[in-house]
Amino acid sequence: MSITTYLLVFGSGLLAGMMVLFVALKINSGDNLDILGVIKRAFSKLPGAFRRTAEVTVEPEEIAPAPQPPIDPREQNLYDSAQTIRNILLIMTSNIQRSDKAASDSSQVLGDVKSAINTMELPTDLNEAQSLLMTEVDRVISSNAVLKGELVKSQAVLSEQQHQIEDLRTAVRVDGLTQLANRSYFDEKLNEMISLRKRYGDPFSLLMIDLDNFKAINDSFGHPAGDRVLKGVALKIKASLRGSDFFARFGGDEYALILIKTDVAAATEVAWKLCEEVRASRFILDDATLAMTLSIGVAEACGEDSDETLLKRADEALYRAKSAGRNGVSAAAPF
Repeated sequence: MSITTYLLVFGSGLLAGMMVLFVALKINSGDNLDILGVIKRAFSKLPGAFRRTAEVTVEPEEIAPAPQPPIDPREQNLYDSAQTIRNILLIMTSNIQRSDKAASDSSQVLGDVKSAINTMELPTDLNEAQSLLMTEVDRVISSNAVLKGELVKSQAVLSEQQHQIEDLRTAVRVDGLTQLANRSYFDEKLNEMISLRKRYGDPFSLLMIDLDNFKAINDSFGHPAGDRVLKGVALKIKASLRGSDFFARFGGDEYALILIKTDVAAATEVAWKLCEEVRASRFILDDATLAMTLSIGVAEACGEDSDETLLKRADEALYRAKSAGRNGVSAAAPF
């Protein structure tokens, strides 16, 4: 064997040892540097010794959009907390996936390194260095296997926590009394519908629904009785809607209804139907049987409507319905 060959073999072995030590230190320290890239660049100069491995690519994180400003600060705090924790879990999940891929790829590369070193015909005085190097490679591969097992466990825990956070996000969107969507969720949905309409042009209409003379029920029968009426009316209206319609408690004795892919004419027909069904119903409160009526304002999203302008037009239509004697429907003119 020539001196040049000895130098090449010795230099290759020394370089391999340095790279493996570098990998071990980075893995043990939890560093997220592109270790595989360093190994590939270092060993690519050794002719025919190693196979090339694919670069690790990381997709950019998706940042969830912030929720709409709500009416109830306590409700918003719960929603924001759930959203923040959810985003943290998503980031942790992504990091675990990257770490798992890095562990798998580094084990593959180190396996290639080990195979390449075994094929080298090293002189006797380098056999000890080769043995130490192979031991270190085996240790790192073993550490990667342990790391992958821990990552699998962490992934399962995070998955369960994500399910719990989704349940919490759903809970803070629901009105506790009627079990309808609450005001915060309604604001978010209305903003989403405005955005979709501007992008795709699909029509939708907003109905603002008010229980006529509801204050008299609270004054005469008490607030618990009033709550029962609110729940009963909510159930009656919800039973008449399509699965795609969005029904929410707006606040107090008011409800809000978003009718998807419905123009003002069709929405007005739906409104009259709801008035008739509630008017024909009876709500039993202990020994009393009550008849209730609705006043409804209808507005179709059009032009450059924003959520504020659409709400304002529906509210104005509702006010006209109540001013006309209640128990009726009024539709807003186009924007």
